[in-house]
Amino acid sequence: MASSGDGFSDALAERYDQLAQDPRYCIFTGSVLHYLGLEEGVVGKRVLDVGCGNGDLAADMRRQGASEVVGVDISPAQIALARQRHGGLGTTFRVEDAYQPLALPEAPFDTLVSVFAFHFIQDPEQLARACRNLFEALKPGGLLVWLDITHDYVFDPKRMARLEALTSYCYDPGVAPGQRPAPWSRVAGQVRSGSAWLPVDHVAIPGRTVVETLQRVGFSQVRREPLRFPDAESAWLWGPEGFNHHLLVARR
Repeated sequence: MASSGDGFSDALAERYDQLAQDPRYCIFTGSVLHYLGLEEGVVGKRVLDVGCGNGDLAADMRRQGASEVVGVDISPAQIALARQRHGGLGTTFRVEDAYQPLALPEAPFDTLVSVFAFHFIQDPEQLARACRNLFEALKPGGLLVWLDITHDYVFDPKRMARLEALTSYCYDPGVAPGQRPAPWSRVAGQVRSGSAWLPVDHVAIPGRTVVETLQRVGFSQVRREPLRFPDAESAWLWGPEGFNHHLLVARR
């Protein structure tokens, strides 16, 4: 999780944690773990988790044999939860803004993962700074696995209604059905929490823009990989023709 410029309330951090417990969330973290395993695994690796949220993914990587995992997130509430659940020998969590230079005495790392930390970035310059932060946190030859929402989808009201029914997220990309959100436009969003609606606006960053920016700051072998969907509806909703999540694998 990263900053939208407005920060995160405790209520939003709590709602994010609730949603992360949903089995559907495993589509995303499970896909990241899958590609980590295909590349080289995490056994004996020092790993940085950018946008670590409640720390569950960091704990998974530690259980799979990582020698050290450092998780960073801009939300103090999420970091407190991660420390409570998963803090201990070999697993460290701290508050950091990934859009600013990272104060990481443990750097450089062998491996870096970033899940849902970039879709609040405001402009191309901020994206370049954030991608450079990832690059500088890795050792030469180090592995990056990056996953995020990329708002270069064609707007389909049926998909949006299904997304709200499944997850309680609702977005208004500000375009007519069949059109794409304009790059770098604000996508108004909210998530239901009990009887309240909490704001979760995003910024429409096309996936190809992320790929080009990673390459420009120095990453090599940048490639998009398909997510591992358990059923046809998930692929329809979140796949290449749906809400266009990008999973990228790259090397420092």
